[in-house]
Amino acid sequence: MPSILINLRKFPAARPGSPRRARLARQLTRSLSALLLLAALAVPPRALAAGYLDRLVDRAEQGRLAEKPEWRALVHYQPRRLAGGLESEVDAPEFFLSPRGKDDPSAELAATLSAFFQADPEHPDQEAQCRYPARYHWLDRELHFDPARLPRASCRQLENWLAGLDPGRLTLVFPAAYLNNPASMFGHTLLRIDPPPRTPAEPPLLAYTINYAADTREQHGIAYAAKGLFGGYRGRFSSAPYYAAVKTYGDLENRDIWEYRLALTPEEIAQLLRHVWELRRAWFDYYFLDENCSYELLSLIEVARPALRLTGRFHGYTIPSETVRLLAREGLIEEVRFRPARSTLLAARLRALEPAGQDLARRLSLGELTPQAPAVRELPPKQQARIEELALDYAAYRQSRRFGGSEPAAGSSAELLLARSRLAVPDQTPAITQPELWPGSGHPPARVRVGFGSEARQPFLELAGAPAYHDILDPEGGYTRGAGVNLLRGALRWYPETSQVELERLDIIDIESLSSWNRFLHPVCWKATLGVERKRTAFRQSLLMGSFNSGIGVSHDFATGTTLYGFAEGTLEIAGRFRAFFAPGVGPRLGVLQELSPRWRAGLSFAERFFPVNEARNDYRLALENRLDLGRQDLLGLDLTWKREFGYQFGLLQLSWQHYF
Repeated sequence: MPSILINLRKFPAARPGSPRRARLARQLTRSLSALLLLAALAVPPRALAAGYLDRLVDRAEQGRLAEKPEWRALVHYQPRRLAGGLESEVDAPEFFLSPRGKDDPSAELAATLSAFFQADPEHPDQEAQCRYPARYHWLDRELHFDPARLPRASCRQLENWLAGLDPGRLTLVFPAAYLNNPASMFGHTLLRIDPPPRTPAEPPLLAYTINYAADTREQHGIAYAAKGLFGGYRGRFSSAPYYAAVKTYGDLENRDIWEYRLALTPEEIAQLLRHVWELRRAWFDYYFLDENCSYELLSLIEVARPALRLTGRFHGYTIPSETVRLLAREGLIEEVRFRPARSTLLAARLRALEPAGQDLARRLSLGELTPQAPAVRELPPKQQARIEELALDYAAYRQSRRFGGSEPAAGSSAELLLARSRLAVPDQTPAITQPELWPGSGHPPARVRVGFGSEARQPFLELAGAPAYHDILDPEGGYTRGAGVNLLRGALRWYPETSQVELERLDIIDIESLSSWNRFLHPVCWKATLGVERKRTAFRQSLLMGSFNSGIGVSHDFATGTTLYGFAEGTLEIAGRFRAFFAPGVGPRLGVLQELSPRWRAGLSFAERFFPVNEARNDYRLALENRLDLGRQDLLGLDLTWKREFGYQFGLLQLSWQHYF
């Protein structure tokens, strides 16, 4: 603003208190007011805005706002692992308002403040205040914007979106592990936006969810796995009704669903949703192991409560169940609920019926029998109701192409519904007890094992471990029954007689799925292992070789706590001693898993391999493995094994202690 200089000497002198002096004073006041008004009108509005913007930027720098956890959470800044400094994990260039915004928090903050002054009367919802409401809300709270110099924009689209969500509470949803999809073999997480408590309460199925997933364009195979591991896909946030998620995860993929209500305040939830709005068009490089669904949902919760710095707790890999464990440890989980999958409900209905009743239900569902058949009508009403309800559930299950195959016969479901409605019997749905341990409350995923034993009459000490995740013989609580996933599982041995240290094995990945087969559900079991292992070629002689093993098979829960399984497997061994450096093999593997007590589990297995090409031999392995729980984080193991490798037969006895952390 231009300066104003007034020379008071030009005004005639007057005696104090005289009328002339009073008139001169009024004249002076009017003159000053007029001059100030003219000066103000002469200053362009942009100059006024620029002056206020400069003050805001100065105050932000003095307050070091760009270094605060709130700002780092809003722009997803994380320390660079090697180069130092900070870098945003958002990879969409259009998300940033500064050309240097991806790795310069101060420049992005200054550009954000500048953008708030840029009005767009024709498209008000495209103004920065409406595109970045979470940034605006936090900066307004820190800098106390003057509405006269920085008017608040009207964001109709944002307001309508928030009103449609009707947020009151937030629930973290955890569909259990699903090994048929590598991206979900550790489970999945999403957020559900629940309305405020009302009477009567609205069904949670009508609530909306916030999901983060990779845009894979339905790719499969090796390219799918490689892109997922190395960030070849773009991850985006999306919103959909909760009933769609339940249908996908609970009905189609047969995954039990856990719901964790989060202890967030209404203001924290509002800020989280404002940030979700900011991420509508943003995308991230998606990595299955670390920057995955659970990691990015933690980044949203971190916006709601920045002081927790949740994402900074994970380095290298992020397991969904461990994010749940972290939230529980921080006191953010106030209630846990269990929603059984359709397959879980079918299994419970099967247990409530004798084999004859199960067969009737199956025939009813397939249309081979009608509800009016004497074999059904002659049964007691309660028995009829159980059979018809099981038939209806199985008919709905078979509608899924992924798990069934054929569509139920036309009219069969309607006929069953009509027959069931005529029975004056209450609903026979069995009560499914919520498991005591939920994902995130079972054993931690990393483990270390110390063992002592003797193999081929050579004593040894063994140090083994893996960063993740769960073995078939590990305690089941909090994990999917019959599912085992181990990453980078290795073992080193020291032989005191020779003072040698050798790598016994290193499994890059080891996956095993034992889903029970019955007369209604026919899942295919499968396994795959990739790594290196040591085999004995003669007494005190061994060979370290690469190995890939995979197989398909079936398993059956023969009785409570008893699982029988069988696989047809193929193996490829790679070593310099083979002609063409490799030897393919095939053979069976049979086994039984037995829960001898709540703390004691055992596994008996036999596997044989025939190598007809490049290596004429057959190997076998007979093993009895025992695991005894000593608590939530410790167990004892006792393994007895008899092997034949390269024609050399020998035994193994090992006692070990394993600790989870």
